[in-house]
Formats: sequence, C-alpha cells, structure tokens
Amino acid sequence: MVAFGLLLGALLLEVGLRMRTAFDNHRVQVAQTQKPTGAVQMGEIVRFIPNRRLVYGFRPELDVSFQGQPLRTNREGFRDLDHQIPKPLGKRRVLFLGDSILFGWCLPVESRYSDVLARLRPDWEVLNMGLPGYNAAQEIECLRVYGLPYQPDLVVINVVGNDAQMPNFIQRSPTDPGYSFLLDWFRGRLSRETLLPPQMQPGWVPGKVFLDDDPTRVPEAYREMVGWEAVRRAYRELAELGRVHHFQTACLAFPGTIGPAEIYCREAAIPYWDFQPVTDRIMKERNIQDFSGSSLAISPTDGHPGALLNQACGEFLAEKIARR
Repeated sequence: MVAFGLLLGALLLEVGLRMRTAFDNHRVQVAQTQKPTGAVQMGEIVRFIPNRRLVYGFRPELDVSFQGQPLRTNREGFRDLDHQIPKPLGKRRVLFLGDSILFGWCLPVESRYSDVLARLRPDWEVLNMGLPGYNAAQEIECLRVYGLPYQPDLVVINVVGNDAQMPNFIQRSPTDPGYSFLLDWFRGRLSRETLLPPQMQPGWVPGKVFLDDDPTRVPEAYREMVGWEAVRRAYRELAELGRVHHFQTACLAFPGTIGPAEIYCREAAIPYWDFQPVTDRIMKERNIQDFSGSSLAISPTDGHPGALLNQACGEFLAEKIARR
C-alpha cells in the first residue's frame, strides 16, 4: 500500500508538472496575440523566435511599464532607438551584447552604462542589444542576425556568470514520453555540489555551481548552447566575426564574473576589460563589505548593479574607447 501510494503520488506530480508546462507555453503564445499595455510581466512581452539559437526576444515597438520602469522597444525588440541601415558615412558605432545587466534591469534607460557612454562619447553611436536571460551563445547569434547589418566598428560583449546557463523559455514538450519532469524538478531542488558535482572546466573559480550549466539537463536540440564550452565557442565565433566583418571586439566583465570567462576571452585574443577593480575601489571608498544588499545593487533582494555602478562603468568604457 505504501509503495502504491508513493507511485500514485509520483504519477500525479508528473502529470501536474506537465500540465503546468503546457499552461506556461499556452500563456506566452496567447500573450503574443494581444497588445500589452500598462504594467506587464516578462511572459507578456516576449515572443518565440523560430531561430533555435535565439529562442525568444522582446516584442517590437512596446510602450509599457516593466519592473517599475518605462519600457520602449525599437523595431527589432530591443530597448533602444532605431538606428539607420546602412551606417551613415563617417559614423562610428559600438554595439553591446548582453543580458539583463546590459538591458538595464529595474533601471531607467538613461542610467544604463551604454547610455552613460553615449553621453560621454557623442562621437560614437551606441547600440544596446541586451535581452534579459540571454546566454553567450544567444548573444553571438543576436549579433549575426541583428547586429551585423549595422556595420559596427566595435562589438563589446558583457560577460557575466550566467553566460553558460540554459536560456529562459526553453522547456521540453509536455508530451515527451522519454523524460521525467518530476525527476528534473527533484534534482533541481537538491544541492548540485553534493548530489551530482559537474566536471570542472579549466580555469573554473571555486564558488557557486549553477545547476543549469550542465548540458546533459537541457533538451538535446539546445545542448550546444549550454555550459562553459559553449561560452568558449561563442568567444571564438565573436573573434572570427570580427576578422571577417572588420570590427574590433572586447569582453566587458561587469560587474564581475565567475568561471573561466577571462581565460576563454584571452584565448580567443579578445581584450578583457575587467571592471572588478573599479567595483572594489568604490566599495572600499564607501566602506561596503558585501555587494549584496548594498547601495551599489538595485535593492537588498536584487543583486543587479544599480545606477551608481552603471555610471562608473560608462566612464570606464569611455576611457577604454579613448585609448583604442
């Protein structure tokens, strides 16, 4: 009776998790047919993209409120202005690739480091192609699909610790018979470090291990996009695109990184712009011992860098560009 009860409970949980996945997919699909207004959540403004390496993007020409801030997107779905194609004669462009930090999570658009840079260096046109949740593989595909037509002179990729993780909005089909949603849910709530420690990649810095860095837990069609080897390939692709399309490249570590990102950037012969010393200096000046919950973060519960660090990063970038 006990065994039967456990099996029945497991079966009901499996069915429930599959139904939740089906509902999530349906909710996003329905949202794409409606015009969002007012305050919205992320599921209401994303759109699925047939390109497997992009997965999703924001809907174009939005005018809503997101995370307490106005959100307007351009014709391609980025939180940016529309820019001219082809590039005007004599114009120099720097294009930024990244995720929620570049996007300006919970920040007004003018406080983002890309916009700070644009004010400090008006002789450069700044393009921001940040999308929350994007990993390194998605960012390079974003450059291929959207960025290259703008003929950038410099492409800067914002390196963060979750660049190796599984992208948002990737879910297995709820009708997949060869996969247990319950087992995945169960594994996801146990300590990865004590349950199934992943193989450490060369240059791995000890610290928090992210469960979704493991390609074996990702649907097969997306495995090449996940893990630190995927990040390594992305940086090599960025370097090769720079050579073919005649633009310079740089990796920006803002606000700091984990894992072997720096090793892989330098391996691809991409300059590595490390903002961590600036963060350390600001923390020392303000007598801040722990970044989390400090005045440098968005809030005590949100570790995204706030306006002060974004301002400092914009100044940091203006100096780097001036030197180049």
